[in-house]
Amino acid sequence: MKVIIPVAGHGTRLRPHTDKRQKCLLPVAGKPVIDHILEPLIDQGFDEIVLVTGYLEEQLRQHVSKFQADFTFAPQPEPLGLGHAVFQGLEKSNDPALIQLGDVIYDVDFQHFSREGQHRIAVNEVTDPQRFGIVELDGDCIIKVHEKPENPPTNLAIIGLYFLERQRSLWEATKYLMDKKITTGGEIQLADALDLMASNGEKITAERCEKWYDCGVPESFLETNRALIKPFNKTVEGSTIIEPVQIGNNCHIIASTIGPNVTVMDGATIDNCEVSDSIVLWNAHLSGKTVTGKIVEEG
Repeated sequence: MKVIIPVAGHGTRLRPHTDKRQKCLLPVAGKPVIDHILEPLIDQGFDEIVLVTGYLEEQLRQHVSKFQADFTFAPQPEPLGLGHAVFQGLEKSNDPALIQLGDVIYDVDFQHFSREGQHRIAVNEVTDPQRFGIVELDGDCIIKVHEKPENPPTNLAIIGLYFLERQRSLWEATKYLMDKKITTGGEIQLADALDLMASNGEKITAERCEKWYDCGVPESFLETNRALIKPFNKTVEGSTIIEPVQIGNNCHIIASTIGPNVTVMDGATIDNCEVSDSIVLWNAHLSGKTVTGKIVEEG
């Protein structure tokens, strides 16, 4: 089955870290977000991957070449919204497809989620529903979808995982929005296309998913790092490691205290520092500093 993953955005909320690196290639818990996304999908038998690309596409192409899967790259020519991005990977066919956002990590059984029967959207209750697409239900059937409403009717948020029983349904709904230039916030929204599907009588069920990890902003990157990081189980001579910590290759850790909840990527140098609850990017240099709750810029 085809999996569509939109990764075309510039990652403006994660600048300056995305100035020279694609957002989904930034790391949590010791490896890039896209690795956390692709590994379970491929392990569960999803090996037809469509990446909707734009910003720094070649960087992404090179990175995913290590995976044993059939990758297709579908360019989004202009940044016209999530609905427009997903449309680039869709076909006007009755074949099913799974859609997963490129800045969310899931701990789910993807085969079970994409079982036959009807369209399906992963949802969960959130405390800040204004940041999300929100659904209204009749039983487990979605009857209304709202794109980041100012006054949310529920706190049941769409968390970025979708199963299409037929790609044609979303293709036609999105094409209608594009042809009629129907936008929210100036963009073609996936939530609006799903709402149109529901209003046209398409059955879309909501399925609760509690194990999901957002990687859209610096704060959520650090929260996800805390949730997923595993112990390093090694010592560093002359320094103190407070687990859990992940330290990459060719790093220089000198007279420092590292941890807890710290990812250090390859080539970083940390000299006489205290670093906790942080992500230290590739080839970063820290000297004589106390760092907590930060993403440290690449060197």
